[in-house]
Amino acid sequence: MFIKNIKIYISKVVFCFYVCIFLLSGCSVPHTREYREMYTYLKKPMPCEPVFKQSDYFLVILTDARHLDYTSNLSFFKTVAKHPDDACKHGDVGHTWIYLQGIKNNERIYLEGGYSGESGRLQARYFDGIMNYIDFGYANPTSEELESPRYEDNPAKYLWETQYDGFFQWGPGFHRPTYAAKVDISAEQFGRIWTFINNFYYREYSIINSQCSSFAAQVASIAGLKLNCEVHIPIDAEMKIGGQNLHFWTDPTYALLTVSSPDMIERSLMEAVREGRAEYALEWYQKAYPEAWKTRSKRWRKNITRFPARLARYLLIIS
Repeated sequence: MFIKNIKIYISKVVFCFYVCIFLLSGCSVPHTREYREMYTYLKKPMPCEPVFKQSDYFLVILTDARHLDYTSNLSFFKTVAKHPDDACKHGDVGHTWIYLQGIKNNERIYLEGGYSGESGRLQARYFDGIMNYIDFGYANPTSEELESPRYEDNPAKYLWETQYDGFFQWGPGFHRPTYAAKVDISAEQFGRIWTFINNFYYREYSIINSQCSSFAAQVASIAGLKLNCEVHIPIDAEMKIGGQNLHFWTDPTYALLTVSSPDMIERSLMEAVREGRAEYALEWYQKAYPEAWKTRSKRWRKNITRFPARLARYLLIIS
C-alpha cells in the first residue's frame, strides 16, 4: 500500500507539472466572443465621478474582480492560473467585502471585512476533496479507507459540500478593490446590518450557498441595493490534461455549478452607479485607506512559497 500511495503522489506531482506548463505558457487573455460579451460592461462609459459625500450612515461594497472566463472548464482554469488583467499567478478567484459606517451609542464607528473559509484544517479543501475522490473514492479518507480505496462515480459532487471553518475576515485580507460603490442608509438599516453581521452563522462556508460574494449581496439587500452576483460554470464529465484522463461526474446533476462571483458583483456595482442607485466610492477608499493598496505585494511575498500547492488547489474549483 505504501508503494501504491507513492505512485499516486508521483502521479499528482506529474499531473500538476503538466498542468502548470500547459496553463502558464503563452498569453492567458481570452479572445472569445463569449468572454468579450461577458465583460462589455467594463467599456461602457461611467458618469462623472462625483465627490464622495460623507454621511452619518452608509455602506460601501468593495470587490476585487479577477475577470475570469467562466465559459468552459479549460478557459476557467487558464484564467485562474494566470489572471487576464495583470497576468499574476496567485491562483485566487477574487474577493468581495463590505465597509459599514454609522453612529452607535453617540460614537461614530465603522466595520470593514468579509466572509472567508476553506482553510483545510477540518476537512479537505475543495480541490483536494475532488482529487481524493478520484484517487481513493473518499473525500476525506481515513487510514482504513486509504487501505481499501473505492471508485467514486461523481468526484465533482464535493463542490456541493459544506466546509465547517468559515469566519469573518476583518479588513480586506490580501485584496485591494477593483471597484467600490456606496449607498447611504438609515439608522434603522445600519442597525439591521450590524445585527446581521454579528449574528451571521459563519462556520458553514459553501461556494454554492454561503461565501464572500453572496454574503456581501445579502448585506447590500438590507441597504436596499440589489446585486446580481451569480454565474454558471460548466463542468465537463471528463477532462484530459498532461496525458491523464480525469473523470468528474456520471450524474449530469454535477454538470453545472452556480456560484456567486466577485466579477458579477463588480458588474452589478457598475450598473448601480450608472443608474444612480449607488455612488462611485473607489477613489474615496484609495485615499482614506492607502495602506490597503500595499496588500497585493504582501500577498505576493506571503504566497510565493505556497504557489505550487495553491495553483494545484484552484485549477479545478472556485473559492
